[in-house]
Amino acid sequence: MSRRTDGVSGYIAGGLGNQLFILAAAWDQARRLDCPLYLDRSHFAVAGTHRYGLEAVSVPAIELAPRESWRSVRINSERVLPVPTKVGRVFIERTADAYMPSIEAIRPGTTLLGYFQSPRYFERVHADLLQAMWSTADTESETARIREMGERPAITLHLRRGDYLAVPTDRQFIASVDYAIRAIRLLRREGIDLPVRVFSDSVDLVKSELATAPGEFEFVEDDAALGTWATLKAMAAGKAMIMSNSSFSWWAAEMMQDRSEALVVAPRPWTLSGTAKADLLHPDWVTLDAR
Repeated sequence: MSRRTDGVSGYIAGGLGNQLFILAAAWDQARRLDCPLYLDRSHFAVAGTHRYGLEAVSVPAIELAPRESWRSVRINSERVLPVPTKVGRVFIERTADAYMPSIEAIRPGTTLLGYFQSPRYFERVHADLLQAMWSTADTESETARIREMGERPAITLHLRRGDYLAVPTDRQFIASVDYAIRAIRLLRREGIDLPVRVFSDSVDLVKSELATAPGEFEFVEDDAALGTWATLKAMAAGKAMIMSNSSFSWWAAEMMQDRSEALVVAPRPWTLSGTAKADLLHPDWVTLDAR
């Protein structure tokens, strides 16, 4: 485990959305215990992983040096296994579908291992984390683009494709275009009759999927103009949100509701296994069948 025994360590992994969930859970426990917060980023030393993105957010965390971190080993094309390098405490998330209250019993010297996809894991630091996310630095062009989007009211639609299509067919599960169209109709019935601003990691594919859908669509294609953090803020600039089954989508919706009373539509089930992710989705969010 980590050689730091005086604090709580988060083993960071996954894309930016999951990195934020892990950071949030570890920070929350460090605050509860009034102890240091450490981040283990050894996962990202393995070729083919996502990019580490937490250096941009200002939080009271110390990144562990390689000699103090776990060792991460690629098992196959989809999985990297974290291997402890020293005996110590570890809290393993044994279910990704529900909050585990036993996390409240951990002690300093513990490494958190899991994705911790529920706001219940970080109620103590929730407001501070969102403020840190809003405060990440933007370039002048990013600031101008986000401002321009905010001045043109729209519904934010996020359709995640990309790496979701890279897994075997029997494990693929993506929020369908039919789900998106039903969500748009729902928002119109609620009086939110606005153009739809579409964000996707596969814009050309989503353009073809929405080619016959009624309504006005704006496709955000200038990826080079918006970095990852600026993209989150741009998505949050909408007046309502239609989420994908993506942790990145979740954080954009969270940021949107942090500054407005926007209506959020979320997909169910969240995964092919059928889980509803009840501890992830807020009770005031509207959920629709994603198939």
